[in-house]
Amino acid sequence: MKIYIYGIIDFNDNLNNSIKGLGDRYVYNIPYQDIGVVVSNLPEQVLGKIDSDYVIEHEKVLESLMEGFSVLPMRFLTVFDTKENLISMVRYYYNDFKNNLDRLYGKVELGVKVIWPGESIRENIINLYAGNSQKIRISGNSQAMDYVTDKFQEYKTDKAFEEEANSRIKDIDRFFNNFVVEKRLEKLKSQNLLLNASYLVEKEKQEDFKEAFEHLRNVPGNFKYLLSGPWPPYNFVLLSKKSHTFNNLDKTDIFDRILNTKT
Repeated sequence: MKIYIYGIIDFNDNLNNSIKGLGDRYVYNIPYQDIGVVVSNLPEQVLGKIDSDYVIEHEKVLESLMEGFSVLPMRFLTVFDTKENLISMVRYYYNDFKNNLDRLYGKVELGVKVIWPGESIRENIINLYAGNSQKIRISGNSQAMDYVTDKFQEYKTDKAFEEEANSRIKDIDRFFNNFVVEKRLEKLKSQNLLLNASYLVEKEKQEDFKEAFEHLRNVPGNFKYLLSGPWPPYNFVLLSKKSHTFNNLDKTDIFDRILNTKT
């Protein structure tokens, strides 16, 4: 029987409500000092049949826990062979766990993705340079000189494209600054994905944030805006300790985001 972990909570007693997790098994809390590890028992034969539905079940457990506790979400399929190995991990990271629970108390993560017409914008930049005769010619007629000229033009285009992206991201981010405690902004993950942002928001300011998002959606322009959450704070857990091995499993990435559920 394996021990499957969902997350760390700021509570060290029994859970009152009955929550079912992977394999239709009830979850329970393993206390350590003043915090707890929410787990369920999982037969090895169930682990051999893991599919995408289990990702959703994992996330549902975390969402249920969020209603009553601060939660540090564990990575999907974080499993230990024994309770002793699990406690060893918690003991090793306890100060980090405690500091994060205190810092993230009463807060949730909201995600914003912004799709823009990146291909068209890049093409407009290229045409603008060509129309204004701004293509710099380096003296000489050799193929090498043509290559250098083309590379410099490509550099100018990339720089203008990035400057345009940064300007748009700055304008978008202003809509949320009054409601955000912390943020993680990833720009240009692809040419058309302008922004993939994670915002840490106090629970009582969620509606303000969502209202700001609706105002953003009404801004004229050929942009598409996607809002997700509230989630547990996947992107805001900070570990000061170096990675350590427990039960032959490296737990460096125990707080990784469950990407499958963040569409």
